[in-house]
Amino acid sequence: MSDKVILGISNTHHYRFTLVDLTETAKEAMFLHSLNKEMSVFLSKTMMGALFLAEMTKNQQKVSIQWKDDSNKQALAYSDRYGKMKSVAYSASHEEGDIRNEFILGQGIMKVIRWDFDSDTYQSYTNLVEDTFEVNFIKYLTESEQIKGIVGMEVFPFDFPGNDFSAKGLFFEALPDAPEESFLFLISKIQPLVQKESFWALGLDEMFLSLQTEIGSYLEILSNEAPEFLCDCSRHKVADIIASLGKQEADSIIDEFGKIEITCEFCRTAYQFDSFDVEKFFNQ
Repeated sequence: MSDKVILGISNTHHYRFTLVDLTETAKEAMFLHSLNKEMSVFLSKTMMGALFLAEMTKNQQKVSIQWKDDSNKQALAYSDRYGKMKSVAYSASHEEGDIRNEFILGQGIMKVIRWDFDSDTYQSYTNLVEDTFEVNFIKYLTESEQIKGIVGMEVFPFDFPGNDFSAKGLFFEALPDAPEESFLFLISKIQPLVQKESFWALGLDEMFLSLQTEIGSYLEILSNEAPEFLCDCSRHKVADIIASLGKQEADSIIDEFGKIEITCEFCRTAYQFDSFDVEKFFNQ
């Protein structure tokens, strides 16, 4: 079963919304990086967050979310508005009883970058607080974007009793003309709904219908997308990295190891270059 994103709008309340089932895409990242249960959850939520922010953009703009807390847990996820994604995460080890073992981020920094081919890169930051990823995501929106939002995420790791792996989420973003009354109404309806395991057990189309029923007004679907893990690394890009080392440094590595090998941190593809390759780079 493939993943799916539903993008839509509530004209009644002046909110845009995104529903996502990211199970297979997040699972691929989890296996690629051999993540433990805690970081599987964190990376899945970081990927959903990047997708939610990308859905707020226009055209071919891409978005990344990167965070690192004071225990050296860290994650990085990229997405465009069509759900083409890549990501990586690194775990940390805490003592037994540490609150950060319970899917809580420590203090640190969250950075969001937006860029496209025709404009300058836009970066924004917020300080992490010791709370869930969802709380920190909303904190970022409020502080850096001055946007009201409502988010719900649920990730069931493989060893969660009675469940296979699952990663689903929803996001409501206030449009410029959304009144405060709409926010108060929507949060009163959505918060109780996302606390029910039965809601997250539904398929995405059934989640949409349940959400529409709970809100009590028509939700217009604008588009459906199919997310996927899609790394944009290439041998040509890696060659540029080698060229940036300079010929002397590249030759030194060749002399010591017989080759240069660079592994993409996102998809784990290993690119190897011998002395002939290196000579060709610098001659060109």
